[in-house]
Amino acid sequence: MKKKISINVLLLSCLMVFTITYFILKSKYKISPPIQISETQTYNYNMLQTRLKEYKFIQPLILADSYNESSSLVSLRASIESFINKKKENQEADEISVYFRRLNDGAWISINPNKAYNPASMSKLIELIVYLKEAEENPAILNKKIFFPRHFSQVIQQNIKDFELKEKATYTVNDLLLYMIKYSDNDATILLNLNMNMRIYKQLFIDLNIPAPPESGEYFTSAVDFSKLFRVLYNGAYLSPEYSEYGLSLLSLSTFKNGLRKGVDSSVVMANKFGERIDGNKTQFHEFGIVYVENDPYLLGVMTMGTSLTQLTQVVTEISKITYSEYSNLLK
Repeated sequence: MKKKISINVLLLSCLMVFTITYFILKSKYKISPPIQISETQTYNYNMLQTRLKEYKFIQPLILADSYNESSSLVSLRASIESFINKKKENQEADEISVYFRRLNDGAWISINPNKAYNPASMSKLIELIVYLKEAEENPAILNKKIFFPRHFSQVIQQNIKDFELKEKATYTVNDLLLYMIKYSDNDATILLNLNMNMRIYKQLFIDLNIPAPPESGEYFTSAVDFSKLFRVLYNGAYLSPEYSEYGLSLLSLSTFKNGLRKGVDSSVVMANKFGERIDGNKTQFHEFGIVYVENDPYLLGVMTMGTSLTQLTQVVTEISKITYSEYSNLLK
């Protein structure tokens, strides 16, 4: 019994010595108490990452996605969906898909994400990235001269056009990239396509984990997949920051002022690319753009299908207007 009491006394004495020592040290050295994690605190590891895998010791991150849409964008989603339902009820569009992303924090929403469309002239963005990727390996490629004998007869008719290359003239790759993006010129696009590095072209789709165009027939893509092309330019990790900046600067020169552009304040900078295709009685019109609003830019992509190019262009404008208004209020 005495032995048990002695042990308890010893333990109590040790505890008292430890407590006194702790408070003396805390007072003298300002020791912080241990960090306690609240039981309600959770960590979300549901992140989809796209990384380059061509290196031995590193895997550069080029895209990162949360699996879930952002709850902060519920109001924006509801407004866009309400508008889409009205347009479809009025038969002003057969299909409408929308992708929105807040670029600085990755919050996103996607409406009708599984529908695939022919991107038409928007696919010119692919050629731009391929040439800029090649320029990283060989900067001289941008100054390479290409002779243009005459207009290509097999070019799909352009319904939106305000520029034309001069026949029997020589252009640098840099010139052709400018004309392809700024004016969406098909002749410049074909010249670039005929001289494009196919190794880099094929690797682009592997790196971004998106379906590649078929060797023959039409190319179809979704708004979600196409958004990755704009996102890797903005992130500046797939291309170097310098070439990413150059690519988006070309896109900011677009002369097309309808669609997304009409839905935002004229003072706001936008880097955008449209695409239009008319095949019989079926019409498609799409546009993606990064809207540089109040140091908190967002990416908006709208892909549409219907019967009237005018109506579809107006649909894109209205969705742009709704998005810009709601987003501006969100930033207040």
